[in-house]
Amino acid sequence: SQKFTIIPEGSSLPTSGVVKIGFDPTGKDLHLGHLIVLQMVKKLKDNGMDVHVILGTFTAQLGDPSGRDATRPMLSSADTKANADAIISQLHRVLGEDIKIHYNNEWFDKMTLPEMIQILSKYTVDYLLSRDAFQKRKEAGATIAMHELIVPILQGLDSVQLNAAVEVGGTDQLFNFLLSREVQSKAGQTPEICLMAPIINGTDGRKMSKSFNNCIYLNDKPKDVFGKSMSLSDEVMHQWYPLFFESYDPKEHPMKLKKALAVEITDMIWGKGSGEAEKNTFEKVTSGDLPDDIKSFPNAPLLDFIVGIAKVSKGDARRLVQQGAVSVYKDGSPTKVGLDYKLQSGDILKAGKRNYGKVE
Repeated sequence: SQKFTIIPEGSSLPTSGVVKIGFDPTGKDLHLGHLIVLQMVKKLKDNGMDVHVILGTFTAQLGDPSGRDATRPMLSSADTKANADAIISQLHRVLGEDIKIHYNNEWFDKMTLPEMIQILSKYTVDYLLSRDAFQKRKEAGATIAMHELIVPILQGLDSVQLNAAVEVGGTDQLFNFLLSREVQSKAGQTPEICLMAPIINGTDGRKMSKSFNNCIYLNDKPKDVFGKSMSLSDEVMHQWYPLFFESYDPKEHPMKLKKALAVEITDMIWGKGSGEAEKNTFEKVTSGDLPDDIKSFPNAPLLDFIVGIAKVSKGDARRLVQQGAVSVYKDGSPTKVGLDYKLQSGDILKAGKRNYGKVE
């Protein structure tokens, strides 16, 4: 909890009531940044609070402008509902089944235009434009769409709908959280306490983003969660460590620290024991031993086979071969192969650091 910023500062967290966490389903995948927030929600749940998840099937169609330097594209209701449904299974895996799920289009679809105008009349454009993301856009000469101004108010109305006592999210939600407290106060409710998690950088040290291909996703296979964690630079590893451990010795050998971090993250996503299992497999592979769970695939031309086992493009598969990162194991011994190699039944192919496949 010491890693989270609390609003109002110094507030005591309740042990009963509603804890709210919201997701605008603009995509189907949750990543490690979401996991940090979900772990806090789980702690509050274990301490006696009722978890209510808001899936912004209405607000996602508008697009939360938090941290954005351009207007998000507006999504269809079908797309947001499909994304929301995909997110639910990931939430249950981390938080358990005993949580309450809400789609916020359920109440916003029923709201009349006069009701909405009455709510909006309580807020000024100057105040809504004061948020940092909008100020940066104005300075850059970028446009701000009218619908973006009202998203924070709508998220505040979600809190009113639940009479939320606590809300948990990232530090990029500061403006939304402050406005949610104000919306609740205007509705005659006690404003929620807000807990904000630090924003985590991606595996390459930049902001964690799908567009940068630097995310660890909650739906990544345990092998990939562990492998991505092990691929961190030492600098990024030391950025991540305080988010997952209360204390650690930064002078410890980086490889030992990285393995412990990879085990912890894999366990958090896939359950206790999964991290240690992946660590054992990883150590077998890096010591030259083959893993025990190599899957078989139908024979195919070399590049097509690599595409199938490594989930890369054909161009990337070609580059792996040209870089000497593709080997075939015969009788347990690896031999690097060229582009002209023809796979044979029984061959075990290794492509990159962690991708194996056996030829049927």
